Amino acid sequence: MVLEGVSVPKMLIKVTPSKALVLKINLVFLAFFVVVYAALLLRPSLSVYHENAAALVRCTLRECNHKAEKGVKMKAALEENQADQAMAAKRKMVKSEKPSFLNEMRKGMRIGMVNMDDEDVGEWKVHGEIVHVHFQQVSELFNWTDLFPEWIDEEEEKEGTMCPEIPMPDFRRYWDMDLIVAKLPCKYPEEGWRRDVFRLQVHLIAANLAVKKGRRDWNWRTKLVFLSRCRPMMELFRCDDLVRQEGDWWFYQPSVARLEQKVSLPVGSCKLALPLWAKGMECIIIH
Repeated sequence: MVLEGVSVPKMLIKVTPSKALVLKINLVFLAFFVVVYAALLLRPSLSVYHENAAALVRCTLRECNHKAEKGVKMKAALEENQADQAMAAKRKMVKSEKPSFLNEMRKGMRIGMVNMDDEDVGEWKVHGEIVHVHFQQVSELFNWTDLFPEWIDEEEEKEGTMCPEIPMPDFRRYWDMDLIVAKLPCKYPEEGWRRDVFRLQVHLIAANLAVKKGRRDWNWRTKLVFLSRCRPMMELFRCDDLVRQEGDWWFYQPSVARLEQKVSLPVGSCKLALPLWAKGMECIIIH
């Protein structure tokens, strides 16, 4: 059959674009189905998910209790840490008036602070670097009679007498210091306030720090400043070493050689009763 008025080449031209359009549409649908199929193939099935979930939550009663207990401990530790930080933030710092004789000292000093954690020492920074000396405070169960017992077994032959030790800082951690400042506990006017082991500990730390890390002047003396309502122990810091007193501030310049002899002695009468072999001596030579 021959169409009137339409030639064969013109029909081919009209048909060809329509076939190309259909081919493009088919390719688009094919690509879409390939993408969807690949997504379904790579996605884990719901049953596998449930199996894995069941495996994750499947544990024995002991394991669950252990995990719960561990979680409770971690939560308690976190709450305790937060409470400590809150208390530290709320803790009111004591600001004692700085002594005037501090202005007579040179700038750029290294100042060691002993038992001054509750003091606001911000104004001291203009005089140099502040170094807090950390130490373990003696137990409240540590009594004066433990150092100076009323009765000592001097006939102990093997083990000797057990004497408690007063904790000291690790002095190797600190550099030399130009000035040592210590806050001394004072329980005056309580009965027996002089026999305070904590007070003795702070004295010994300051004295040992002066001997081991205190800078000497040309006269072989070092500088110590004490903050206390009570006079520092005269057994360690003599009246001759006192340079100035201003309120509760006591400024000393003791001889390092003499102070070194003092701190080398046994603390208390308890150690005086120790037999020689209990002090590290293996033999005794008699001439």
